[in-house]
Amino acid sequence: MRTWIAIFLAVLALLSQGVRADQTTSGTEDAQDVKSVLFAYEEAWSRHDAKAIASFYLEPALRVSTTGPTVRPTQASQEAFFAPFLISLVKQGYANSTWERLDVHLLDANTAIASGVVVRYRQDRSVFQRQGVTYGLWRTDQGWKIFMSATHSPDAAIRFP
Repeated sequence: MRTWIAIFLAVLALLSQGVRADQTTSGTEDAQDVKSVLFAYEEAWSRHDAKAIASFYLEPALRVSTTGPTVRPTQASQEAFFAPFLISLVKQGYANSTWERLDVHLLDANTAIASGVVVRYRQDRSVFQRQGVTYGLWRTDQGWKIFMSATHSPDAAIRFP
């Protein structure tokens, strides 16, 4: 767990120093690929599909919330977390969600940080919740996978130039 926390802190330190990835055509395409993955991830949330949500995560993955960091070692442990969480959200009125804003910053060819605001809606399309989220993603043979996720205030979402 300390390793993942150290990685998370190192990434945040790099961001705060203004380290920028080269914005070549490949970099632009990679950033779009990251966005596509996160749009698909949000679609899995809207289907209330815990197994699909879990499939977007690297093994292991770090989750940071107001209660502190948690390492989930496998996709099965991710699914075991998300299944009851989704049931609880649906019972409270959650229907689906969309990105209000999503920014991506490539740190190198295999590492990306994405941050933005997700809006969760009720069935009648009224706003259920606005949630700030920040992800660390790693390029794998199976595509971009989330290795770190953090939920926070929408105002704390990171904007990249």
